[in-house]
Amino acid sequence: MRDDCPATVAVAVALIFAAAGLADAATGGNFLLGETNTETSTAVMTDTTGIPLSLNAPAGQAPFSVNSTTQVNRLNAQFVGGESAAQLRSAGGAGVTAEAQDTPLTQSAVTVASTGALPAGTYYVSATALLYARGKAAYRNVDANPPSLGGGISSGYAQAAETTVVIVSANSALSEQCYGFGTAQFEYDAAITAIQIDSSSMGTQPDLIRRRLPWHAVGIPPRIGPLTRRLP
Repeated sequence: MRDDCPATVAVAVALIFAAAGLADAATGGNFLLGETNTETSTAVMTDTTGIPLSLNAPAGQAPFSVNSTTQVNRLNAQFVGGESAAQLRSAGGAGVTAEAQDTPLTQSAVTVASTGALPAGTYYVSATALLYARGKAAYRNVDANPPSLGGGISSGYAQAAETTVVIVSANSALSEQCYGFGTAQFEYDAAITAIQIDSSSMGTQPDLIRRRLPWHAVGIPPRIGPLTRRLP
C-alpha cells in the first residue's frame, strides 16, 4: 500500500492543473468560465423551453462586448443610446385654416391653427399667416413659453412667418394665434407645423443670446406703443 502513494499523488496533481484551465478550450472541448475560449466553427446554443443565454452585469457595466462594428443581422435592441424606440420615433403635428376662411382680427389673440396633442419633447416649430393689416399693426404668434411673435404694419397684406424651438410636455398642443390693432383686419391661410427634434442637445440657449439677436428671433414681444402707429 505504501508503494502506491506516490503514484496516487502524481495523478491528483495532474487533474488539478487541467481543471485550472492553463490551456485554452478548443473546438469540441469544454467551455471554460473565466478563461479565453477559442472556436474554429460557430458554436450554437439552443434552449427549447426558454431563453438560451442570460447575462447579468453590475449596474453601469455592459453585460457583453464585441470587437467589430459590422452589423449583426436580425439583432433587435430595446434601447439606442439609452433612448427607447418610442423616444426615437419621429413625431410632430400640423394645423391649417380651412380653405377660403377669413378670420377677423381683434386686439385679443384669436387661435387660427393648432398642432393637436404632442408627445413630450423638444420641437422645431414654424408658423405662417397672411394678414390684412389695413395700415395698422397685425401680428401672429406661436402660443408657447417663450412666445414667438411676428407680423408687421402694412396698408394692405403682410406675410407673417416665424420659427422657434419649444419644449413641450406630454399631450400639450401648440397653437398659432393672430391679433390686430385696427378695424376690418383679417387673417388668411394660417398654418403651424411642429417637428420633434431627436437630438438631446439644443445648442446655445436663446436666453444667452437675447442681446445679440432681434426680438422676433428669441420671442421677446415689442412694446405695444410703436405697433399702433400708422405708416407715414
